[in-house]
Amino acid sequence: MAGPPPQRPHEPVPGNPYATPAPAPKRRKGAVAWVVAGAMIAAAGVGAGAYALLKEDDGRRSGGFRAPIARDAGPPGEPSGSGERTDAPGGPDAPVRRVDVNAGRRPGESKGWLDLNGVKLPGKGAMLGDLWTVDGGGSGRTDKLVVQALYDTVTAYRVRDGGKAWTLRLPDKVCDTPVDTAPGGHVVLAYGNGTTSGSGKCNQLQQIDLRTGEKGWHRELKEHDLSDSTSSVHLAMTGATVTVGQGDIAHGYRVRDGKRLFSSKRERTGACFLRDVAGGARLLYVESCAAGAPKAHGLVKNVDPKTGDVRWRYRTRDGWSVDKVYSVDPLVLALRNKDDYDKWGVVSVDGKGRERAWIPLDKGPYAYDMCEGAGDAGEGVQNCPGGAVGDGSLYLSTEPKDGTLGPNRVVAFDLATGKRRWTAAVRGRQLTVVRQTGDGKRSGVVVYVRAQAGQTGRTVRFPAGGGAPEVLLRHSTPAQKWEAEMFAGETLYSGGRIFVAPSRLGPEGLGGKKEQGRLMSFGR
Repeated sequence: MAGPPPQRPHEPVPGNPYATPAPAPKRRKGAVAWVVAGAMIAAAGVGAGAYALLKEDDGRRSGGFRAPIARDAGPPGEPSGSGERTDAPGGPDAPVRRVDVNAGRRPGESKGWLDLNGVKLPGKGAMLGDLWTVDGGGSGRTDKLVVQALYDTVTAYRVRDGGKAWTLRLPDKVCDTPVDTAPGGHVVLAYGNGTTSGSGKCNQLQQIDLRTGEKGWHRELKEHDLSDSTSSVHLAMTGATVTVGQGDIAHGYRVRDGKRLFSSKRERTGACFLRDVAGGARLLYVESCAAGAPKAHGLVKNVDPKTGDVRWRYRTRDGWSVDKVYSVDPLVLALRNKDDYDKWGVVSVDGKGRERAWIPLDKGPYAYDMCEGAGDAGEGVQNCPGGAVGDGSLYLSTEPKDGTLGPNRVVAFDLATGKRRWTAAVRGRQLTVVRQTGDGKRSGVVVYVRAQAGQTGRTVRFPAGGGAPEVLLRHSTPAQKWEAEMFAGETLYSGGRIFVAPSRLGPEGLGGKKEQGRLMSFGR
């Protein structure tokens, strides 16, 4: 899931004697410019949809409109709005207008589909959950589904045409989703306790079969003391285990039946407290240690997902904390300096918990904004747009020199040495590195060329060794206006298709529009 203003460190659990005030938020250039940018994009209209010249930039910079990531307001665990729904734009089962983004499609442009939001949202809007892809139970590519949660509704779409395969409405808003799914197409998500009293509990676990939309087991998380608060909960899927970061405790449950497998134990030394959990190929605990002390640091534990036993530990340098996890295997972490909020870097770690390479991002010719300035808004450590790991490299999108509006570049760093391997650009365009999963995952890095006034979006792939990009998908001209207004915060490339979704939706769109694009996809 993607999200909002400067990254908010996860709050220590109540009673944590090492809790320190959050650092002053970073004041970004153009932090409020996304509103202006959106208005400019909307005013510009569809435009001519001219193709961009896809080759490496020669250093000249031309103007372009960026579709920034929408920003959240309010800390995690806080009820969204008053708990009452608005009348816009309709209920989960209410029909919404179908927009044909293929009518008038030009030769060579990819077919696409767009879903307009049909879920009633609270006054403050809602974050969108992680995107998952799964086989729909039939045979062949046409049965694949893409699934996403929004507020209290989980929706599955057929990837080939965007038709809804199933919709599941839950008793309360979804408060966390894991990045990954379990083998067999199951997932476990968390939703609230169904009250509007302001208690802000995220204490209901629900297993769902993503192929059919059928609910499986359900469990209510219990609070025993201050160490296992459910005001903020994070989930991670690792194989057949879902791990719940609940306050300062991590609990592992079997995905199949919800049986508890293990609970973490606080170590007597180090004054460390759990901040988050990460999953996928490895299960990780991310901890904050000695906060407020001169030797404050972060700690990452590699944990056995079947037993909860700690296999190895990685300790950051003093004065640095773990903010985001770009990859669990190989382990690549985004670290932030405790004394200078704007100072951050990336570290690669070997298979035994030892530092492999350090990548300082406050030096060199390019500026980088962690997670493209998306912030946190209560999301997990694995939610971080604009970065990906593959081929022994870390790929990052740079911060535009022209501020929020303007072109940028993609830079590849060597995970073994920390040195920059290559940089590349598409002339005059805004680029964001895309997450890849499932079928169609190849070497190199997939990049989303954002739609802007007069120019359609593109999906391209830069080779692992750098060079000119391969055009994978030319997004359709009729989709340009919708795509430019979506403020894409979540992008996924899977099975030869790209999926683009905003990080957040309000009860209304730009200029008070009732209709808002919720998910868009293009493919061959």
